[in-house]
Amino acid sequence: MRNCFVKICVYNLIRREVSFIRKYIRPLAMVLILAFLAGCQGPPKGPESSPGNNSPMPIDPNEQTNEVEIVLYFKHEVADYLVTEKRTVLQENETMEQMVVKELLKGPQTHERRLVMPPNTEIIDVSRQGDTVFVNLTNNFLGNIDLSTLPGKQNISEEDMAEVQANMKRLAIYSIVNSLTYINGVNQVKLLVGNRQMSYIEMNAEKLMGEQGTNIDPNSPMLPIRRNQSVNLTPSRSVRLLMNALVTEPDWDFIYLFLSNRTMDGSELVNLDEFKNRMPAVVGGMVEFEGNPVEEEEYLNNKAFVTVNYISKTEDSRRVREVLTVDYIDGIWKVRLPQFFSQYR
Repeated sequence: MRNCFVKICVYNLIRREVSFIRKYIRPLAMVLILAFLAGCQGPPKGPESSPGNNSPMPIDPNEQTNEVEIVLYFKHEVADYLVTEKRTVLQENETMEQMVVKELLKGPQTHERRLVMPPNTEIIDVSRQGDTVFVNLTNNFLGNIDLSTLPGKQNISEEDMAEVQANMKRLAIYSIVNSLTYINGVNQVKLLVGNRQMSYIEMNAEKLMGEQGTNIDPNSPMLPIRRNQSVNLTPSRSVRLLMNALVTEPDWDFIYLFLSNRTMDGSELVNLDEFKNRMPAVVGGMVEFEGNPVEEEEYLNNKAFVTVNYISKTEDSRRVREVLTVDYIDGIWKVRLPQFFSQYR
């Protein structure tokens, strides 16, 4: 009888345990099993996933892309001065300094500008320490400028070749320096070639010596170079180039490049062909002056006012003192038609 009672108790206990397992443990086990299977399948595949490759794409936490505006300096198409070109570019995994030199070596994207640089010059490295940028270029930078790409320089005589090459190398150097020193906080540029410091003679940059000091040895390594405004085209220099071109028989193609798209009375300048048709045949020039015809220069936002003093040969050799308006158009200073052109407008 006792054994029967024990069996009944054990039986009831087993029934309660089985009922508990069915009610609680089995659903929980099913949830855990499903969760495990879902984890084995990996994340859902999106359109960028490739067959047989379920690995997530690596993410570079340092990668940044944003649009920035830079200012580059190129040689004017016909004048031996530098003019600016603004350019909006995407900045990715490179510094502003690296991007400026890279974009400069691509050449200009707008009219009336030329890249003045030895052919095939490439970047080895660009770095910055404090207010100094170190630009390391390939050995091609030691070569000559290709004058065939520069209007007015194609037929230079052998006698003048060395002087012209030296002037162009000076502009090449300052196109780099003035572009980089436009960046906030950059005050000077140290040029290297082929991972080495070069002397002024090796760089064909003796013309820079007088601008950096009077006691520099031409065989010494080039010093860091600061910004030089004297190589940039200013309002008074545009006026001077225009006036010089009118002293002798005018080259209207050259002159037109320095004319604003408006005249002094505010009307629109005619196109080049019509302008040429209106101009008379000139013998001996339209103006004359001694020394520099420019007396003073005053800036006002994107305009400048340049006072000139000259003799107009189109008006019975009358002396004229005139204030010319010079407009800043797409990075180039251009002159509104002076008074002695009024009869041809």
